Amino acid sequence: MNIDIFEEYRMININIISSLKNDTESIELFDKREKIIEELCCMNCSIEEKKKMYNNMGLAELDKDINNLLKEKMENIKGKINHIARNKVANKSYNSVNRRTNFFSVNV
Repeated sequence: MNIDIFEEYRMININIISSLKNDTESIELFDKREKIIEELCCMNCSIEEKKKMYNNMGLAELDKDINNLLKEKMENIKGKINHIARNKVANKSYNSVNRRTNFFSVNV
């Protein structure tokens, strides 16, 4: 079995985690990770051997970390979008109130 591919996968996962923590997400890292996953799928060994190597090298924990970091980032961005949407609605309501003519100020 080719351990180098698993080691490369592990290193790319570590790089992805550090880039997510530093807010410098890189599409290239995810593309490299995808290519390595394709290579792993095409390897000539049994699924059990692949799972054994995957678990022995601690890749499951790294994948969970990446998943958790991505979910955290998505929730953070979703919160920012909701905050901006609420500000827009409040601003629009405020402006619409100011546009209406006040009948008390009209000269009779």
